[in-house]
Amino acid sequence: MSSRYEGMTAEDADDLMVGIIGLLVSEAMQEARAMTQEEWDLRDAAYLPHYFASAIFYTVQNRLRDAP
Repeated sequence: MSSRYEGMTAEDADDLMVGIIGLLVSEAMQEARAMTQEEWDLRDAAYLPHYFASAIFYTVQNRLRDAP
């Protein structure tokens, strides 16, 4: 299996990593905006921070492992 960063410069790979994180954050924000007030009130307060932290952690870990 090839790396998504294969053949990229370090700068391009970093830009891709930031873009991936941005898409994950954008998706989570869209989901949150689409919630009703009741759904929002029932949502665990730690969900979004944990989601963002996990997304960033795993994206960076993948980038470090597959670094050009």
